[in-house]
This record gives sequence, C-alpha cells and structure tokens, in this order.
Amino acid sequence: MYESMNQPIPDVSAYLARIDLSAAPAPDLDGLNALIWAHQTHVPFEDLNTSCLNRPVSLEIPALYDKVVLRRRGGYCYELNALFTRLLLDLGFDARSVFCRVVRGRDFLPPCAHRAAVVALGGRLYFCDVGFGGPMPAGALEIADGAGRDVRGEFFCIDRFDAYWWTVSRNTSAGVREAVLQFNTFPQTNQEFIAANMKSAQDPQSIFVKHILVNLRTADGALSITDDAFTVYENGAAHTEPIPDVAALRRVLRDRFGIDGLPEFIAR
Repeated sequence: MYESMNQPIPDVSAYLARIDLSAAPAPDLDGLNALIWAHQTHVPFEDLNTSCLNRPVSLEIPALYDKVVLRRRGGYCYELNALFTRLLLDLGFDARSVFCRVVRGRDFLPPCAHRAAVVALGGRLYFCDVGFGGPMPAGALEIADGAGRDVRGEFFCIDRFDAYWWTVSRNTSAGVREAVLQFNTFPQTNQEFIAANMKSAQDPQSIFVKHILVNLRTADGALSITDDAFTVYENGAAHTEPIPDVAALRRVLRDRFGIDGLPEFIAR
C-alpha cells in the first residue's frame, strides 16, 4: 500500500543535476555538507500547492521527484526532506527521517509539525535539514550535547533537552541565542508523516494554507516571499519590495526562484 513512498529516486543523476552537482559526492561528512548546501541553494522551500493552487501534497517518491526534479518546483518539509533523505539512502548514506517540533518564538512545547533527517557517519549522528522555511544550518550538525559549529557564517549548536529530545539553536545577528527547533533521533518510516502532512496541507488554520511562503538560500543571503512581500537578504542587509498582484508574483517566482509554468492561482 505504501510502496511508492519508499521507492528509490527514479534518476539520481537528474536529481544531482537539479542541484547543480555533476557527480555524486562521497558518502562522508564533506559529501553530506556539499549535498545540503547544493540543495538549499537550488530547491526552494515553498507552499504554493496549499496556499495558492489548491493541489494535494503527495509524499510518494515518484510524485516528489516529478515535482522537484522534473518540474523544478520546491516544497515544504514533508516533501523536501522526504526526497532528500531518499537521495541520501540511494547515495550510500545511513540516513533516517525524524520528527521535529518548531519552538522558535514560542514559550510552550508545540506538537511535532516538522520533518528532518539524521545521518550516521563514523560512529556519530548528524542533524540535517533542507526543508525548513526559517533559519536552518547550511550543513550537518553533530548531535552531541553542547556541540556548536559555524556554518557559512552562522553559528548553530545542539543541546540535549531531555532523555529523548535535542534542541537546535542559533546565534542571531543581535548576538542572542535563539532556540529554533527540537528533534529526536528515533527513525520514522515515511508513512508516519501522512497525518501530519495532511494537517499542514488541509487545515484552514495551517500557516501553509493561510500564507504564501517561499524561501531560497543564496551564496550571500536568502530570498523570501511572505504573502505580498518579496525580500532579498544580502550581506546582512534586507530589502523588501511589495508584490502588488498575481502577475508580479508569477514574475518573482520565475525570475528569482526558478518556479515557472504554474496554472492560474486561486483567488485569495
């Protein structure tokens, strides 16, 4: 019944070309970091299916491959980290999917509503994420209490929260330590994310239904769309422009995020 959620990537070479890699990196830490960076800088986080297009969000590998690789779209965490974890497995990495909860800006423990990956290398575990719409490390983080790393100019660290959970934090531009998300390392099958994905995609109160969210990391910052605003983050500065109408939104998606060929948007 769930075979299509656990199939290999249809064409690994095409997937690598989608993220501008001419060959598969070695299944080691350097290779893992190269894959994370390439993915984050070429495949956007986006919720257009749920916020604009009224389309279902499939977690089946062939459908995700078609969307991300062949049609050059992006996706949100349940899509991008599903496909990326499958790619890691097909490239020889010892990878697993894990549940996360987003704690940034919250003073309570929210339910699990995020998906990431954990990779085992050389007797150590590493946290990886290519599908978070907020601040995420541009490389793998070793899972060890108090472990910190400067990742392309951003400092992230991991601390043990309790016997089962770990907290990922970062240093903001103001020098404040900010908790971003929490995760556990228990392996999850792809089927375990069906219910959470359905809630994110269909609940009228879901942020992915209520708001247009698009993000893409760049070499010196990031690009972002939040509803009717387009922001360029570059060298520590931010510049925001309004998106006045659907035509402008389509132009920004095409010219800045490489997303084209979409049908007419649902009126908002």
